[in-house]
Amino acid sequence: MRILKSSFSRNIITLVTGTAMAQAVPLALSPILTRLYTPDDFGILATYMSLAAVVTVVVSLKYDIAIIIPEKDEDSANITVLSILIAFIISTIIFLGVFFFNVELSSFLTDNQEDARTLSKWLYFIPVSVLFMGVFNAISFWFNRKTLYKRMAASKIINTTAMTGVQIGSGTLGYTPVGLLLGFVSGRIFSVLYLIHKFRRDRDSVFSKITKTGMLALMKRYKRFPYFTLPAEFINVVSNQLPIFVIGKYFGGAILGNYSLMERVLNAPISLLGRSVLDVFKQRASEDYAKDGNCKDIFVKTFKTLVLLSIIPTILLFFISPFIFGIIFGKEWSMAGEFAQIFSILFFFKFTASPLSYMFNIAEKQHYDMFWQIGLLIFAVISFAIGIYYNDIKVALISFVASYSLLYILNIYLSYSFAKGNKQ
Repeated sequence: MRILKSSFSRNIITLVTGTAMAQAVPLALSPILTRLYTPDDFGILATYMSLAAVVTVVVSLKYDIAIIIPEKDEDSANITVLSILIAFIISTIIFLGVFFFNVELSSFLTDNQEDARTLSKWLYFIPVSVLFMGVFNAISFWFNRKTLYKRMAASKIINTTAMTGVQIGSGTLGYTPVGLLLGFVSGRIFSVLYLIHKFRRDRDSVFSKITKTGMLALMKRYKRFPYFTLPAEFINVVSNQLPIFVIGKYFGGAILGNYSLMERVLNAPISLLGRSVLDVFKQRASEDYAKDGNCKDIFVKTFKTLVLLSIIPTILLFFISPFIFGIIFGKEWSMAGEFAQIFSILFFFKFTASPLSYMFNIAEKQHYDMFWQIGLLIFAVISFAIGIYYNDIKVALISFVASYSLLYILNIYLSYSFAKGNKQ
């Protein structure tokens, strides 16, 4: 048991370290990037990345998640190849959509004619980004199954290092804003090539047993993933990316660029520390819930830890972020600091709620999560509709933060209710 726990801890440390380094590279070099590219440049990139994120949800129809589930490696290998084949088919369909509706799509995403012309060219890279993301996810899940965590961590570092390096090099040579796109695509390509190299080097014999019949049987067996997991995740991604699309469409690329920088800076600690806390919480909470029918004690302890970790950053963001952003990233980006000030409250609730929301899975209350995700989407639409009506981005963001904060409070309450289980 001690060996298992030690191995488990090492795996967590490996992934957390890789994620930390992967996030630290672009974040540390952001002050250079913000002086090479304008907010409008970053606004175009944000629109591209958001569109790619939404489309990526459907790239493998979520069959890649099932790769780690089967008892037999042979079944898992069949699902891995199935996911990659589906990714190729979906990417081809996306390319045809971009080819035939390029002008309409770029015009829909932004009212700025110059930005629309730039986006119309960038859209042809969407199928490439989506395909490589599908392959990346499939191989990563296979490596996850085989506990090859160092490779997963290395691929993340390669991705962000190549992306940031190409973006800085292109910007220095004056290739703006296309350098941002080249960096984004290059990072994904290099990370996938690394994974493919490691994947081929293993020459795992189970992949010689892949059959069409086997893939079709497993496709039917795990049909709940495209039927239920896919819609839920699609709603979640659309909710998260909706502000990007709306801001770019109705408030302009410069404002969108500032918003995207703010979002990147604030999401970094949520992704890193929140994920680390989640790794510890879900293991202990699952164990206590299975044994005692509740996990109230570890829930309360984790809640207090998350509050202590987030309270000081929240206070600092609220009072000094406009000043700090202007100094670190340049005067053009002071608006991002004002946005960070508004989002400081949401940062607190999101950071606290996100790891604890794993209770929805432990208590098998995923349908509650589905309704909650729908609530996020509805309130996002309402908030930005208000902002568009008043033609004021700050009104939109304040409405967004207020409504989302209430929903995250509800999320914490529901998670706590589930954690109590049968314990009164």
